[in-house]
Amino acid sequence: MSNKNISIIFTGQGSQHESMGIELIQSMEWVKHRYEISSDILGYDVIKTQSDPTKINLTQFSQPLIFIYSSILIDLFKKSFSKTILENNISLAGHSLGEYSALYFSNALDFESMLKLVSLRGNSMANVSDPNKFGMFAILTKEKINTEIFNENVFLANINSDKQVVICGTKKNLDDFKEKNKIGKYIPLNVSAPFHSRLMKDSSNIFLSSAKNFTFNDSSYDLISNHNLINYKKLNTQDYSKQLAKQIFSTVEWSSTINNFISNGTNDFYEIGPKKTLLNFLPRKDEIKTYPFCSFEDINNYV
Repeated sequence: MSNKNISIIFTGQGSQHESMGIELIQSMEWVKHRYEISSDILGYDVIKTQSDPTKINLTQFSQPLIFIYSSILIDLFKKSFSKTILENNISLAGHSLGEYSALYFSNALDFESMLKLVSLRGNSMANVSDPNKFGMFAILTKEKINTEIFNENVFLANINSDKQVVICGTKKNLDDFKEKNKIGKYIPLNVSAPFHSRLMKDSSNIFLSSAKNFTFNDSSYDLISNHNLINYKKLNTQDYSKQLAKQIFSTVEWSSTINNFISNGTNDFYEIGPKKTLLNFLPRKDEIKTYPFCSFEDINNYV
């Protein structure tokens, strides 16, 4: 397995579920301690919050909850795959919130600092939340989507693959767009804000006003940002917070990120996060191998 190009990708918001980490808490004392530390930092009981159906899907809660569990998976992954990491060319990318998990993997911040930063992001983005006004839809099609059909009222939030994108905007504008463009299956997402659109610029500014005070370390690996596919390894650490702020209101260029990895010779992809989702966006080719590191069952296959 030596000298391979390996990409590790990190799941974002929407992957949360109430059983995250429960089995690990029961089997590993340090995991239990991680949740206790997290509860102290956040000011609420993490396990009780993620088991509360009225809270787990709210942005200000779901983002830190996902990161906490992902951080545990990352630490387990690093221990189990230390040889793989040392002997191969590693590149990283995270989908939206997953970019913070990627930065944690890359040693840009320690756990406590990154959790505070993620909480800041969740709270900043929740300021625009209004389930009666805004919405998001995933669009699934059988043919390649023509992105030119999107307009100034309906925003292209995520480009996940040639045949799946996510749009957002006000509910009225989204309803009008759906009526005029019957291009595929529209799946409503359980969110209440127009993520990754210019409607999030106020949230971005709120986030940056505090995020600029965090002191980052240089990224240990090539880490591709959702915004303009910028490599954090080529940024000054003083600019990390600015890049993360821009990511809040810009399109997640996920398909281009994956295509770049593949064009650079990457065939092995690992996904770290609460659910296997991003591996499903990869091209179905025999040479591409996928390895989920998400569930308790996945962990037991390696640890």
